[in-house]
Amino acid sequence: MTETIRSPESIIIAHPTLSNVAIAIASDSVQQRSRLRKLAEQAAMQVVLIEPLTRLFLHKLEKTNAAVMVLDLHDNIEHDEGLINELLDTVTIPIIFNDVTALTVNEPPGKDDWYHPLLRKIAESTGNENVDISLLTEKELAKKKPNANDSQQINLRHAIAKSVWVLGASLGGPDALKRFLAALPADIPAAFVVAQHLGANFVELLARQLDRVTKVEVMAARDGHVLRHNQVVIAPVMERIRINPIGNIELEMINEQTAYMPSIDRIVRDFADRYGKRAGAIIFSGMGDDGQVGCQHLQKMGGQVWVQAAETCVISSMPDNVRRNCDVAVVGSPEYLARRLASHLRTRTVEAS
Repeated sequence: MTETIRSPESIIIAHPTLSNVAIAIASDSVQQRSRLRKLAEQAAMQVVLIEPLTRLFLHKLEKTNAAVMVLDLHDNIEHDEGLINELLDTVTIPIIFNDVTALTVNEPPGKDDWYHPLLRKIAESTGNENVDISLLTEKELAKKKPNANDSQQINLRHAIAKSVWVLGASLGGPDALKRFLAALPADIPAAFVVAQHLGANFVELLARQLDRVTKVEVMAARDGHVLRHNQVVIAPVMERIRINPIGNIELEMINEQTAYMPSIDRIVRDFADRYGKRAGAIIFSGMGDDGQVGCQHLQKMGGQVWVQAAETCVISSMPDNVRRNCDVAVVGSPEYLARRLASHLRTRTVEAS
C-alpha cells in the first residue's frame, strides 16, 4: 500500500520502495536544500547529511550510512570542478546529479515533471527495481515503448548500421542525453554510441534510464551484437568498442587508461576510422576537453561535429573546447540537435537512394 502524506503546500505519494533509504544531499542553495529535504522525508527517506558540497561534506559522508547521494547542480552557481572530480573519484555510493535545473523555487513542490523521475532514479540506484506503476506520470507512460514481445518486433527489421554518431557527454550529460533521445523519431536511419564519463557499475543503469525515455532501443554494448539503425549502445568503461567489417561489436580490453573513462577522443577516432564521412559526433554537457582531439580527427575523415549550446549545459567546458578547435556544423539544445539530425539523416538517405 502507498501512503498519502498531506502537507499545507501539496499532496505527495510516499514511494513504497524507498522507506527508510538513507540519503545524503549536497546543494549550495539553502532553498534547494530545504525543498529536497522536505520531499525526501515525504517519500519516507532518511536524510543523513544535507549541506553544501565541500571537502568537509565528503569527510562527513564517509561516516554516514547513506545508500545514495543527490548532488544538486544549478547553472547559476559556479562549481568547483576540482572538488567535483574528487567527489567522483572517492565516493563509492551511487551519485544522482540533479542537473535538470527543473527544481526551481517557482515550481510547486512535488511536481511530477521532476519529482517522480528523481524518485525512480533513487529507487534504481539503491536496487529497488519494483517501482509501483501507479507512480508513473502520464508523460512517462506516453513514452513507454512496446516490450520485446510486441508483435511488431521493430528491432528485427533494423538495417545494419551504415551511419553511426557518437554522443559524448560528461557532467550534466545524462539529462542532455535523455532530452536528445526523447526527441528522436522511431525510424532514425543511424545508430548511436554513447560515450558518457561514468563508473563501470553504472553502464547498465544508464542504459535502462535512457531506454525509458526514447522510441529507439538502448542497451549496453555487448560483444558480438550486430549494431543496427535505431539502436543506441552505451560504451563500456574498461573496454574499447569497435565494429568489425560485418557489423558486429567487438570489445577489447584497454591496457592503458586515459584521463577520462571511457575516452570520448578514442571512441570518436575509432568510429571516424571505421565509418569516415558516415560518422558524426555530438558533444554534450561536461567538464574538461575530452572529445576535442577525436572531433578534429573525425572532421579530417569527412564526418560532422555538432555540440550542445553552452546556455543549455550544466557545465559547458567540453563542448566549448570542441567549438573553439573544430569547425562545428550545428549548435543547439538537445531537442534541437535531435530534430536537426533526423532531418539531416533523412535528406542524406533520400539523396543516396
